[in-house]
Parts: sequence; C-alpha cells; structure tokens
Amino acid sequence: MNLVKPSEHNLKKCVEVLNRGGVVIYPTETAYALGGKFSNKKAVARIMKIKKRRDPKFTLVASSLFQVEKVFKLSTAQRSLAKKYWPGPLSIIVSSKYAVRVPNNKVARSLARRAGEPLLATSANLAGGRTPVTAKEIYKIFFRQKNQPDLILDAGKIKTKKPSTVVMVEGDEVKIIRPGEIIL
Repeated sequence: MNLVKPSEHNLKKCVEVLNRGGVVIYPTETAYALGGKFSNKKAVARIMKIKKRRDPKFTLVASSLFQVEKVFKLSTAQRSLAKKYWPGPLSIIVSSKYAVRVPNNKVARSLARRAGEPLLATSANLAGGRTPVTAKEIYKIFFRQKNQPDLILDAGKIKTKKPSTVVMVEGDEVKIIRPGEIIL
C-alpha cells in the first residue's frame, strides 16, 4: 500500500492500478473515497473485503454529467438536479444498486475521466467506523489489515465534515435519503 501525492505521474499510476482491477483511495470534497472501476467485479469484491462490508450498494463518482449519461438513463428531474448541483456533493440514486455524483474535486473527476467510467466511492474506513479526513489516518486504519488498498492519493486534509446529500427522484418529487452538505 503506497501513499503518494497527486501528480501527473501518480494519477497515471493510479489509473494503471484501476485498469487492472485494483483499489485506490482518492480525495473528494467531502471525504476520502475507497474506489475502483465500478464495472470491475474484482474491484468490487476487494472493496467489500477491505471495508469488511456486506452491502453491495455504492455511490459512484463520475467526471461529468456526460460520463454519467453514458452509463445511466437520467430522468428530466434527475438531469435538472445534476445540472444545478454538479460538480458538488449531491448524490442522485440512479438504480437499486447505485447513487452517482460529480464531485467538486479535480483529482476525483480526473481519475474518473482517465479511467473511462465512474468509480466506486465508499468512505475510506472500515464498515461502521469513523470517516478519516487525512491520508495518514487512513493509512493507520488499513496498515495492519490483511486486505489493503493498492494506493492512497494524499491530497491533504479534507475540510468538509458533512457527507454528500443523497436524494431519490420519483417523478418530480425529490426525497432526501441522507441529509448532507447540500440543503435542498
């Protein structure tokens, strides 16, 4: 498990890890995320083991609304919310398994763009544990674990304490599933 700073070289290295089914920890504006390519079953299985998690539902991080719409069909109401709040900490439930967002963090968006698809984005902690705000805290959590991420991108301390707001859109009605940084 390597701890590296975001740089052109290290982002390329990160994408190489993602492309072979690896797992990385990367920053978003609300937390560090443990992630891999969402279409890679090996990455999904590893994340479940690393987090000691049973629930296969995930938030995804995408590079843009365009990237989201290459994978998911959004309703008019979902697209309207996305255009208003993305990039930003609003996660929109798009299926029984996924919520998706475009974070206001250049590193996260760059990784998703370079990977060519949305990335899994679950908080970089063990299931039920406190969400750490620095890469060094994350390293301490996973250092002694049997299952570890391959790489940690250390972008400094995450300043936001609140998670993304998660919403479900049914018709024109928006239901807040988890309150967070964005207040609707």
